[in-house]
Amino acid sequence: MSDISFTGGSRIGWVNATWPFAKLTVSANRLTLSSLGSYDFTPSQVVSIERYGSIPLVSSGVRINHNRSDYPEKIVFWYLGSVAEVLAQIQQCGFVASGKIGTRASGFPIKWLVVIAVIAIWNVLFLLDGSFSSGAHKQPGGLAIVALLLLFGISTSVQASPRIQRLVLRDGHQVGEIKAFLVLLQIVSGIMSLVFGIFAAAHVFSLT
Repeated sequence: MSDISFTGGSRIGWVNATWPFAKLTVSANRLTLSSLGSYDFTPSQVVSIERYGSIPLVSSGVRINHNRSDYPEKIVFWYLGSVAEVLAQIQQCGFVASGKIGTRASGFPIKWLVVIAVIAIWNVLFLLDGSFSSGAHKQPGGLAIVALLLLFGISTSVQASPRIQRLVLRDGHQVGEIKAFLVLLQIVSGIMSLVFGIFAAAHVFSLT
């Protein structure tokens, strides 16, 4: 049987993506979930594929139980249609989970000091930006845009640089565990910095 694919949503670690921002593709030798990144599995990397959730059209899908320590432990594909049909077609295409349960580092993957530092810098920049604004209708200023660009830069550099990964991640953890979260931060901070920049530029032009 040739490759099969389904469109739906996903949960990668603690990050959810709604329909139609996830695609599950399955062949006899590979299973791939594409959502805020690509998550690939061979049969020996999948321990089991099981029904997950109990509310049709809201929280119903399949969970991929796997042994890849470089991915989040919880990976779920949400599906609006028949979950039983998804499981049946996966079986029909010849993909057979044959993996054994592996070990992984426990706990939150990011160092708490890093989390606290980023939140503190973010809040200081936005507070200072607000204090420098004036008028009844405050516009986002330069410091707010700096905060967003800083967030975009951090989420990009953590994915790209092994050295930064060692500074950010706790021992035993890998960047793939937080990849979906970093991609989401890139998208949100990138869009918001662009929008804020447009508002700031329009405000400057309105004063000239």
